[in-house]
Formats: sequence, structure tokens, C-alpha cells
Amino acid sequence: MVPPEARMRASPPRGARALGAALRARIIALAAMTFPLAAFAAPVALVNPGFESKNPGEGGNPEGWVAIQHAGDESYDFALDSGQKRSGTQSMRIKRIGPEPYGTIAQILDGAPYAGKTVRLSAWIRTESIPDGRNTGAALVLAAMRGGSFLAHDFMTRSRVRGTTDWQRYSIELKLPPATTRLELGAMLEGAGTLWVDDFEMETVEP
Repeated sequence: MVPPEARMRASPPRGARALGAALRARIIALAAMTFPLAAFAAPVALVNPGFESKNPGEGGNPEGWVAIQHAGDESYDFALDSGQKRSGTQSMRIKRIGPEPYGTIAQILDGAPYAGKTVRLSAWIRTESIPDGRNTGAALVLAAMRGGSFLAHDFMTRSRVRGTTDWQRYSIELKLPPATTRLELGAMLEGAGTLWVDDFEMETVEP
């Protein structure tokens, strides 16, 4: 048993204890600023995200995907390309062959389960001979919709991929409004040139 006087000698002064507590609190606060908590990401299942499925899709499209272009004459060629792929055996190629302004390869999801959340879309893009210009470039696309109306979207307007580039991974994020019922995602080529895309991933991101 330790005598009371020994315990008194061993105990730090009250002021020292307060200083120690304040120092610990400051260290914890600095650590939180230096190493913030990472956002929690939960994967969202996509159909045929790497264009490897051999199952036929609707209208001759790859399974899970739909090719869309601006109304008018056929202006974009959509094809699976085994000569250029980031992984696996093939990628999706979009090439402009006519006058219309854009062509998109898209996948459509039920947006209700993700309404009110932030989603992140990532994919690998390669480009060839895409000119500089205001309405040109390759991009990932995310659109939150209710019925046929846009509620929010990200088409990489300020960060389009132009020129001739090797495979590189790109990501975009979109906060989905609570009223979202439909989610469209994919890749778009606006203007001339060729776009290849491969290995899509999507996830919800929560702080």
C-alpha cells in the first residue's frame, strides 16, 4: 500500500494536469486537421462496365449500354475495339463520321436509391485527333433526372479531354437532388475525333 504522502508527492500539480489536458486536446485537433477522415465510398454495380460481356444488348449495343447521338444524320460510329483496350480484350470506341455535334455511350440506372447522395463516376479514356474548341472534347457524363427532365449534371465542361492522349483515368462527382428518379452515366464525344473508354466504376461517396 502506498502511503498518502507518497501519493501526494507522485501526483502532478493541478495546473500541470490542466496544461497536459490542453496539450493533448491541441494535438488531437492538429491531427484531425492534418489527417482528415476519409470519405466512405460504397460501390454501385454496373452492367458490363469493361465492355467484356458477350451477351447481346438492345438494338445491337453492348449489354447494359445504349448509344445516343444528337438527332439527325448518323454522325457517330460506336464499336467495340479489340485493338485498343485498357484491360481485358476490348474497349468502346466512339468516332465522329458526320455533322451532328455529339455522341454518347450511356447506361441508365434507377436513381431513387441514390437520391440525395453524392456519386462518383470513374473510367479510363484515350483520345485521338480531338481539336481544341469551345464545343469539342471527350468527357465522362453524369445526369440526375426526374422523368425526362434534368435536375443536375456534370459533363466535364471545364475539363474536356482533347488532342491525342494515352489511357488515363478520370473521375467526376455529382450530388443527386432528393427528387432524382433516373441516373444516366457514360462517356461522350463532342465534335470531331475519336474517343475510347474502358473500365467504368461508380460509387456513392459519404463524408
